[in-house]
Amino acid sequence: MILKINPQNLITKVSKSITLLITVYDKHGKRFKFSNINIKNILARDRQGFLRKDSGQIHIEDITNQKDYDGDNFLFTTDINGELKLKISDPHGIGVKTTLTISANNYVTKKINLIFTVSTSPNTPLARMYGHMTEFLFVNGIRFKRPILSSERLGDQVNYYLNEDWSKFNWYNAESYCKSQNARLPTKSELLEFYDVHSGTDLLSNYGWPIVDRFNLFWTSTPIYNMYFRDPLHFHINFLDGGVDQGITGNIFSFICVQDK
Repeated sequence: MILKINPQNLITKVSKSITLLITVYDKHGKRFKFSNINIKNILARDRQGFLRKDSGQIHIEDITNQKDYDGDNFLFTTDINGELKLKISDPHGIGVKTTLTISANNYVTKKINLIFTVSTSPNTPLARMYGHMTEFLFVNGIRFKRPILSSERLGDQVNYYLNEDWSKFNWYNAESYCKSQNARLPTKSELLEFYDVHSGTDLLSNYGWPIVDRFNLFWTSTPIYNMYFRDPLHFHINFLDGGVDQGITGNIFSFICVQDK
């Protein structure tokens, strides 16, 4: 008995599904009709290889027999042509690689890995989860890069959100990091223009950027001088309400690096 599964590329976003075509053949290469197909969800791992038990159950739409199921253990039947067409999704997934076993008539078994990515993790080997976060946004010809993970550069403080750790820096370290990336901190006017187009709610909802409480104040490069401080203060912008304030260089805030087009 031969079990064939298509396609081979089994990765998509959590908001979408993967269509599988399962075909069963007998030892002579003929289609094996009405075969029992058992599918088991045996484990889920994050991008760093750790087992995860906090991801949601998978959903399978049996297109061949017009039924829907949620769970971890499924039983299906191929049609008269030995085929079974399924749509598999992970609507409540957290960005894991899910390993399934697929057995035909309890005789032949194959393993497949399905990855459903989330917008709240970037697509980098350093991320904890599998993701498709938007890397760059452009406003007025300036490229704004997403915030950085602590695994990309350890921050002066770290903010945890949806399975990822995000770095925050004091002003000098934020400026230094951007320069190391051939970039710079945005000016006050540039960051306000960016906020006018992409508020914190928009960045989180539509692009996955972690603009939440405690990760909402963003440095600018624009200084303001105060006679009571040796170093200049710098403006920062609150991406939850658009507020503008001043901070000493030792304050620890989030930041976005920019590059001129």
